[in-house]
Amino acid sequence: MNKKLVKYQLKASSIAEVVIALTIIATCFGVASLIYVRTMNVTSRFQDVKLQTELQSKIAYSQLKDNGSTSLITVDGLESEVIDDELNENLQLIQFRSFDDRLIWQQSFIKTFN
Repeated sequence: MNKKLVKYQLKASSIAEVVIALTIIATCFGVASLIYVRTMNVTSRFQDVKLQTELQSKIAYSQLKDNGSTSLITVDGLESEVIDDELNENLQLIQFRSFDDRLIWQQSFIKTFN
């Protein structure tokens, strides 16, 4: 039995095309991975924007309804703290922080003297 040996000859241009195609695929995969990772990191920032918007509406509501009191301003998942402004003795700051101690919003108020 004679087996014929078949020789495969590839042209250099075929190998170059394969290398170029694999490079393009790897580049696209790398860019897609980078976009995915950055998108996952931005999700928490979108949640912060949502919380900030909710806080701003509650602050505006408290300014109109309760004559500037901060007692109406509560948001689930946030802690509020009223402190004196170091730069202006007539102002107070109310800071809203998440439970992981990130500052979500800070609002200045004129001190009410009783």
